[in-house]
Amino acid sequence: MINAELGHVTTLQEFNSEIRRIQEEAHGENYCAMHDAITKHLKECDSYMELGTHQGGSASAAMLTNTKSIQLVDIDFSRYNKFLKPIASKYCKENGIELSIKEMDSRSLGVVKEVDMLVIDSVHKPEFMQEELDLHGSNVKKYIIAHDTSTNVRGSIDTLYNVLANFAKKNRWEVLERYTKNVGYTVLKKK
Repeated sequence: MINAELGHVTTLQEFNSEIRRIQEEAHGENYCAMHDAITKHLKECDSYMELGTHQGGSASAAMLTNTKSIQLVDIDFSRYNKFLKPIASKYCKENGIELSIKEMDSRSLGVVKEVDMLVIDSVHKPEFMQEELDLHGSNVKKYIIAHDTSTNVRGSIDTLYNVLANFAKKNRWEVLERYTKNVGYTVLKKK
């Protein structure tokens, strides 16, 4: 993923618009389509957790819905801190959003929290995603959305999607949406 230079933006709306433009310019149309799924489904939610925040593109989309509680998890927030942190902190304070930043491994017990929506965009390896689902899945009340589920991982384009589909089948979840353009995303809904 390209690291966008966003020192010129001053509002959350500008940040969201610019990072999406820059990422889709670099990675192709629909690279950020998951942002639309987050926005659509977060309207039914009060709490959001994101595993793998990086620069904060999808996090900014979540913040713009004004959901009540947002927890961001990543092992390195240096790119987030560089541009989005001051803008996001101000926006969340002004809009009554409880924002929590956890700089640690997404598989750590210290990040476990009951939420309505979980977004997974961290380490794109099947075993890693399975560990995240095993740890967090039972604490998610409505939706799980994962990015990059139509990319070639270990020789198969379906690798990460299959992890999600198997998780849904073995638990009380269903595949609500599978988007396959560009890198794709998948939405699971709790039954």
